[in-house]
Order: sequence, then structure tokens, then C-alpha cells
Amino acid sequence: MAQIKRFGFGVQALIVLASDSEQRSSTEIAEHIHCEPTALRKILSQLAEAGIVEVKQGRTGGYQLARSPQQITLKEVYKSLHEEDPLWDRMLDTTGNHLFGRKVRVSFQKIMTDISVQVDYVLGTYTIADLLD
Repeated sequence: MAQIKRFGFGVQALIVLASDSEQRSSTEIAEHIHCEPTALRKILSQLAEAGIVEVKQGRTGGYQLARSPQQITLKEVYKSLHEEDPLWDRMLDTTGNHLFGRKVRVSFQKIMTDISVQVDYVLGTYTIADLLD
């Protein structure tokens, strides 16, 4: 569940940054989206590592988008903040190492692959610019 929250806060932070070209501090963004500043800094750090945001350190520093909002897909954001297996992967935890469990596991793995493909497809069709209005 935590990864979905990170994704939600990350997308909101990017929308704030896309709303104008000014640098914003993590505290300012956190206040705007009602997020704990420390958690947001971790999110922004991951987005910076992925080349989605730029960070300028120091007293006059802050965050800004590294590219235009039209060039940043939600798929890219999701992948940069995704640290754990998707929630649906936990279906495998319900199958055992018995005959029936092994048969069901094969079906579950196909379903999980299909879900992942669909999630990637849908998130790839949206950009941060699409969410500005």
C-alpha cells in the first residue's frame, strides 16, 4: 500500500511543479499536497534519480521538472517510485506446494502478468500535462 501512496504523492508533487516554472521547496510542495515533508523528500529524491525532477541545493534551491509535463508519463513516475512487488503478487502467497496449489499458481502468475501489462499500458497513456486541467 505504501508504494501506491508514494505514487499518489509523487504525481501530485509533479502537478504542483508543472503548474509553473518556478522552483519549489519540498516544504512548500508538502504543504500544498498535505504530505509529510520528510516522506516527500524521499519521493522527490527517487524522482530526481529517475531524471524526472531536478534538485538545486542550498538556501535558494528547490525542485523543478527536468522535462516538460508532456514528456513525463505516469508509467515512468510509477516505475521510479515502485520498490516492492505489486499488491496482486501476494496472490502467490495463498498457493501451497501441493498439487492443487502448484496448478493454481500457474494461473495466478498469468493473471498477474496480464495485470502488470495493463497497468503499464494505462499509465503509459497519461502524462503529467494531462492532469494539469
